[in-house]
Amino acid sequence: MLQLNEKQRLHFSHGLWLAVTILWLGVAAVCRPLTLPDEGRYVGIAWEMLTSGDWAVPHLDGLPYFHKPPLFYWITATSFKLFGPSLLTSRLAPLLAALFMVIALYWFMARHLDKKTAVLAFATLVTQPFFFASAQFANLDMLVASIMTFTIMLAAEFVWSLEQGQSGYRYLLLAMVFAAGGVMAKGLIGIVLPVLVVSGWMLVTRRLRYIRYFFWWPALGLFLLLASPWFLSMEWQFKGFLEYFFIHHHFQRFAGSNFNNQEPFWFYLPVLFALCLPASVWLLTLRKSTMQSWSRRQTDIAWLMLCWLVLILLFFSIPVSKPLGYIMPVMPAMAALTAMGMRQAWQHYFPKCLWITFVAAGLSCVIAMGMVIQHAHKTASFLLATKAQPLASQQDQLILLNKYQFDLMFYLRLAHPGWMVTDWRAAEHEVLDDSWEKELIEAKHFDPQAAANTLLTPSMLSQHLCQLAPEQAAWVAGDPGNTAHYPMLAGIAPVATVRDHYLWRLSPAQIAQFCHRQTPL
Repeated sequence: MLQLNEKQRLHFSHGLWLAVTILWLGVAAVCRPLTLPDEGRYVGIAWEMLTSGDWAVPHLDGLPYFHKPPLFYWITATSFKLFGPSLLTSRLAPLLAALFMVIALYWFMARHLDKKTAVLAFATLVTQPFFFASAQFANLDMLVASIMTFTIMLAAEFVWSLEQGQSGYRYLLLAMVFAAGGVMAKGLIGIVLPVLVVSGWMLVTRRLRYIRYFFWWPALGLFLLLASPWFLSMEWQFKGFLEYFFIHHHFQRFAGSNFNNQEPFWFYLPVLFALCLPASVWLLTLRKSTMQSWSRRQTDIAWLMLCWLVLILLFFSIPVSKPLGYIMPVMPAMAALTAMGMRQAWQHYFPKCLWITFVAAGLSCVIAMGMVIQHAHKTASFLLATKAQPLASQQDQLILLNKYQFDLMFYLRLAHPGWMVTDWRAAEHEVLDDSWEKELIEAKHFDPQAAANTLLTPSMLSQHLCQLAPEQAAWVAGDPGNTAHYPMLAGIAPVATVRDHYLWRLSPAQIAQFCHRQTPL
């Protein structure tokens, strides 16, 4: 029988827990279609990046999309290229980000406190329903949260190394690499929030004298070298990009009140507590009297995590718009503080109440994900594409009537941007909040020529249809109530129907026949 030494048993145990964590976080990623609009939008942009071959400029329906930087799209498009398009590969970025986050938290807590606290922090994080769901959600929130986690932890390591008389500049260089990654993932908050957290922690722990060491020119140069080229390149290609990206999508959005998810100032605090139940109850066990017996390092970690949690919550509580995903960066701090509360109850044995906490948390994750899967499988675009995909060819043309179904191009594996058909003149004069119309209208200004080929009015559709290549078929998605305006659909039965969503296929022969009828004698 094979005997393992202590080091081998440790590696085996870590490998086993890693495999269980991957399975736990990833299993639901293949069980549900993309959620609209966010997952459909971001995965669709990554799919367009791959099919167009343009890895520099993110495109939404063939138009430059500059709401977010490209890191998420690069990772997702690369996963498509390496492993093929699927629901799992479309969610590889958040899954990997979540996995790296829990590993980083475990390493940090084990390194500076003890393995019991590290295990509790690890278990708390992976069983928090909010974290569990976000790990399988294809948007930018988990990616930027994971990158910020590394940035903050490495910056803290740098400060501690200085305090111990060591140089530790390797920590600072790595922190700058991750800070640049945060900027490439979601813009200025990738550097602003880590700076806010670390500065606040240094202030309350009386370490501000070390702040000058962060202005080491090789580290700053490395940050600029990694973070700035893409932004400068986009400004060079698209005049006005920097103003649009930084002024409109950072400062105006932060201060504005005409965006979705409008909530009161205090919204995030009770919601975060509720989304992290039942583990978050253990935060209430933290008492000043208990913390007075902590070691200096325990107190230091607690202050870091408290600044991490409070300052980011305050930052995102200021804007009127409060999407839930914005507070994902606080999850490691929330888990660490929760674990420190739990650790007081686990001095010599694992109490029953901790088992109950983790079992209840795991069941909450399973129940919540089951409900999400059940609801998601009713998504019209997914059901339409499931029926139509065997008939689709990569070179076919997608036509969307009056509603942008972000994910349909990905599901049908089409290579060309869809034609979005609606009354664009009316849409441009309406006051729009966050909507697909506004996104496409804003993108139009960066490439009017591409917009002329993809943003069509109903009167333009027939002409464009007759300009398709002879071997191209067309897929038309829309509401059957609007088909009277589209004579090409007359007498053609839909390939698939889901409630009030229809999908028609116009074969090359049917398109040729229609265009022949349209040609004047």
